[in-house]
Amino acid sequence: MVAGLSILDDGGPDSLSLAAVAGRLDIRAPSLYAHVDGLAGLRRDLAHAATIEFGEVLRDSVLGRSGSDAVRSFAWAYRRWATSFPGRYEMTLLPIYPNDNERHSGARLALGAVKAVIRGFGLDDEHAVLAGRSLRSAMDGFSRLENANNMGRGDHDAAFAFLVDLLIEGICQAAATPAVRS
Repeated sequence: MVAGLSILDDGGPDSLSLAAVAGRLDIRAPSLYAHVDGLAGLRRDLAHAATIEFGEVLRDSVLGRSGSDAVRSFAWAYRRWATSFPGRYEMTLLPIYPNDNERHSGARLALGAVKAVIRGFGLDDEHAVLAGRSLRSAMDGFSRLENANNMGRGDHDAAFAFLVDLLIEGICQAAATPAVRS
């Protein structure tokens, strides 16, 4: 697992192959079949490991926090991890098959962190889901643009702080609207 994660860190998901992992481990590629179900199995296992790691980072970022503080902590933890480990981050976004209970349980860690962030604003269930999706989409978009070096010039930290403040303002405004409060 560590060799595969290291390959993701060095070259991203496109660099992942059984031959590359075998080379890292200084073994022959056929030996890996005793441990993983081919390249698809390796990708699934690495996606699961990365999702668990990311979920734990996000969960830890919101522990003991609420409201704006929770959003800021979540957002900065999200960006820091996604840009520090862009290959692993891409793996967290691979589709999860309906019968893959292990990957679903790993994904629930990150989802739980999103729910914890939004819960403190008092939105009804429907709007809490919308706010959570908006938060996640903004974090994903910013992180992907930064990972692809498509942010342009300027202070990326300031741009990110501005984005987070916009999100907080929008969530607070939604929470203040009678139709979206619980």
